[in-house]
Amino acid sequence: MRAGELIGRPVRDATGRRIGAVREIRTESTPRGDGMPELVVRGVVVARTRVRLFGYQRHDQRGPGPLVALIRWLHRHTRYVEWADVDLSGPEVRVRRPFAELAPIVRP
Repeated sequence: MRAGELIGRPVRDATGRRIGAVREIRTESTPRGDGMPELVVRGVVVARTRVRLFGYQRHDQRGPGPLVALIRWLHRHTRYVEWADVDLSGPEVRVRRPFAELAPIVRP
């Protein structure tokens, strides 16, 4: 599967609740046996909004207070899903855990 086929696909949790769509794919660079780097998918970011995070999910990020507050409020339901919990067998992405167990991207 290509990244373009995954971005934007609707996502449901283990209970069948629609929790948003895939907005980002998180990868990690690991060395292969021949010394060349290889990207390994570690998880996806699922959000209800299309508004980007612009780095404001990090607590150390500085910026105009109202903008930071708005971005964090818009992403209060945005979650990170580990790749092992992603099921791509159907037309929608299914998460093997309920929404309440998924890690929030933005800390309150």
